[in-house]
Amino acid sequence: MKRSMKFIAAFLLLPCVATAQVTDSIQQYGRGISFNMKESTVAGAMATSEQISHKTSIDPSNSLYGLIPGLQVLQNGGYAWDDGATLYIRGVGTSNSSTPLILVDGFEREISSLTVQEIESVTVLKDAASLALYGIRGANGVVYIKTKRGAVHAPVINFGYEFNFSTPNRLPDFVDGYTYAQALNEGMKNDGLSPRYSQRELDAFREQTYPEFYPNVNWWDEALRDHAYGNNVNFSISGGGERVQYYAQLNYLNNLGIYQPTEENDGYSTQLKYSKMNIRTNLDIKVSNTTKVKLNLLGVFSENNRPQSDISDVFGALYQVPSGAFPIKTSQDIWGGTTVYSNNPIANIAGSGYLRTQGRTLYADMSINQDLNFLLPGLSATVNVGYDSYGFYREGNVRTYAYQSAVKGWDGAADTYTKLREETDYEFSTYLQTMDTHFNFNTQVNYDRNWGEHKLNAVLLYSMDKKTGRDQNNKYAFMDVVAQGHYTYKNRYILDFALSGSASSVLEPGNRWGIFPSIGAGWILSEEDWLKSDNLNLLKLRASYGIAGRADFDANLYKYYFGSGNSYYFKDTPASQSGMKEYRIAVDGLTYEKSHKLNVGVDLMAWNKLSLTVDGYYDHRTDILVDGSGAISSVFGMTVPKRNDGIINSYGVDVAANWTDHIGDFTYQIGGQFSFARNEIIEMNEEYRPYDYLKRTGHSVGQIFGYEVEGIYQSQEEIDQRDVKQYLSDVRPGDLKFKDQNGDKRIDQYDQVALGYNETCPEIYYGFNVGAEYKGLGFTAYFQGAANYSKILDTKSVYRPLVSNNTISQYYWDNRWSESNPNGTLPRLTTQGSDNNYNTNSLWVADASFLKLRTLEVYYQLPEKWLKNIAFVKGIKIFGRGHDLFCVDGIDIADPESIGVAHPTMRQYAFGFNLKF
Repeated sequence: MKRSMKFIAAFLLLPCVATAQVTDSIQQYGRGISFNMKESTVAGAMATSEQISHKTSIDPSNSLYGLIPGLQVLQNGGYAWDDGATLYIRGVGTSNSSTPLILVDGFEREISSLTVQEIESVTVLKDAASLALYGIRGANGVVYIKTKRGAVHAPVINFGYEFNFSTPNRLPDFVDGYTYAQALNEGMKNDGLSPRYSQRELDAFREQTYPEFYPNVNWWDEALRDHAYGNNVNFSISGGGERVQYYAQLNYLNNLGIYQPTEENDGYSTQLKYSKMNIRTNLDIKVSNTTKVKLNLLGVFSENNRPQSDISDVFGALYQVPSGAFPIKTSQDIWGGTTVYSNNPIANIAGSGYLRTQGRTLYADMSINQDLNFLLPGLSATVNVGYDSYGFYREGNVRTYAYQSAVKGWDGAADTYTKLREETDYEFSTYLQTMDTHFNFNTQVNYDRNWGEHKLNAVLLYSMDKKTGRDQNNKYAFMDVVAQGHYTYKNRYILDFALSGSASSVLEPGNRWGIFPSIGAGWILSEEDWLKSDNLNLLKLRASYGIAGRADFDANLYKYYFGSGNSYYFKDTPASQSGMKEYRIAVDGLTYEKSHKLNVGVDLMAWNKLSLTVDGYYDHRTDILVDGSGAISSVFGMTVPKRNDGIINSYGVDVAANWTDHIGDFTYQIGGQFSFARNEIIEMNEEYRPYDYLKRTGHSVGQIFGYEVEGIYQSQEEIDQRDVKQYLSDVRPGDLKFKDQNGDKRIDQYDQVALGYNETCPEIYYGFNVGAEYKGLGFTAYFQGAANYSKILDTKSVYRPLVSNNTISQYYWDNRWSESNPNGTLPRLTTQGSDNNYNTNSLWVADASFLKLRTLEVYYQLPEKWLKNIAFVKGIKIFGRGHDLFCVDGIDIADPESIGVAHPTMRQYAFGFNLKF
């Protein structure tokens, strides 16, 4: 603890070295020159947002919904500390990972390590003119995050606090004990089996005469409270003089989750709890008139707490255990259970012990820029060094809880209690979970010179990036050599060019390097004399083409892997000897993916109010690592290694528009962005398929395939009379009827067709926002939506009831087919499952299009005249925010972005204030 306090004190004291003098601006972090130029003067496709939605999420990725054209941000369910959004840039361009490269001040880091308050801007790099600089890691795009820095002004202190309150979204609604018993009997009858419950047992469920033996437990109400809450406290100070500018921040946030009961044990809680403290100091130091230094330090201290039972255990039980299965506890004060159900949801929360993780992370980087004008006018050199260290420690107190079954004795027989498992003593453990380091080094020579109507910015850069993990085969290294140039003529004709050589350690020695060229051109028409106008601020045409790469494969794919094999008998007196066998064949000629990117765009700014950007693009991705079994005969006799044979083409458009204006004291703003991104598989080593409609080639990555439903069989007579027979499983009244796609009068695996769209990333992604303010009172609203997006409805109990001892949702019970409900839209109930009904088919493929109100903020900034008598206070803002307040979609009973057995997504409310001194 003392060491931690000293570390915190050191961070907070660093700004005190500042002096009240003035300095020139220092080159911004970033590879090459792209980040040193205004967007209006480059030919690349870049989009920047300086206004994020300020959602107080532990992971700032949840503040980026619908803000930046070309950036798709998809919500996830999970613990509060594990619900980070999924990011894509221009959709999915490969059948492997499409995760973009995340850079924080020029260094690869996790966005989850940051807080919203320390982010100044987020820039997305999308085309070859900007991505070729990142060589073998640029193909999926780059998200560049710039943190706040000091400036030349008197010290400015900001203090903010907000209280966060959140409620679960769209919890599933499962039937009560009586209805479950009816459903189980009906399902068994449909399967030709005897009913499980007699009439008097059904009466006991309905009337609750013997609740210990025939209970009616609403497990969701018992296991989850209706809210979570947390706090967010932020303190920052910035300022500086000629020699030093500084920005320092201290942020603390916490979150207490929705589990209950969590205080059943002496000495510890099993609540979902998370806390994190961020301590940042950014310094800009002018050592001399020719030497400038940047120093960034960030310390992150985090701790989370949960039951020993993981989220999959708790929610797996909540989605499975019926209301009538057993009581929470029996009359003997022992957790309830049966020989079928050993996963009491409440015992998983309160009786399994706890697990706690503590994280200690240090991010440190330094940049030194040296002016070399004495050697050559316009020449300078920069050295950037970064070192990150991650350490996560786990401790736990674990036990196995006892549970017993309770059986009612009818007709005078005694009630019986059978203990099915004994409780164990606590077992304490502590260990190091992760200890990783990340080292970055890059140096670049910069040349910046103007002569007459010509301007040239040129960079020659060398970069090395090395990650070292704690486990075996967990080391990665990248190396880059980059030459980049930016030329303008008459402030209207632009030429960007780059050539980089890039290498990755995951590739085979001798074949690790790749060459990545790019070229971009722009024409600023608004600078032409014949088009200049006071109303036209900017009109620019631009285009770029080049190659970027991707090679974030598993380690050692180019090596053969051997392991223990079968035994064999040797010698005259046979004796068994263990052998070795080849487990994995090396990938022959393993190489990186190559993304050939073409982009054409136009930028417009007019009347100092309107901004508009339109980009059209085409991406030809080759050498994608795909399964090789489709290209090699099974006669080969072993698992076929992957091959760099895949080809995928992507194309689409990004559009962003914004209008800002004021009328007297009233200001308003409206804006939006729209992205369309489609991909097509050209080559994937697909196995032979007898019909074209079965082929995955020609469709998008993640395209869903299944059977086309034509209705539900109403009777055995209808099944017998239909000339098309279904061979997927035994077919009974209430089962789904499928379309015969090939006309062979039989339904089998050859009748699957493409259904809906892919379920990985929506093809259409959009957002729009509106805001207004009058004399300090204002509001801002951010909306975000998606279309051309599909999901498979396969959540157990909700859409797959009874099978594998699952419960049943009220939705399924109300809409099931039965003899008494022949108009039901869902298949008959069954306890044994049905390959005919519960495969992937059009009934279960849902349109996942949605529109969400991501953020609504109402605020009031107190007038300055009210603050004159309050010493040192320069500004006060009070606000209320709501996040994910509503969703318009066609699924209704589940969040279209988080379908499945998982922690629910949360609707969040925040109330707070900001003080400026």
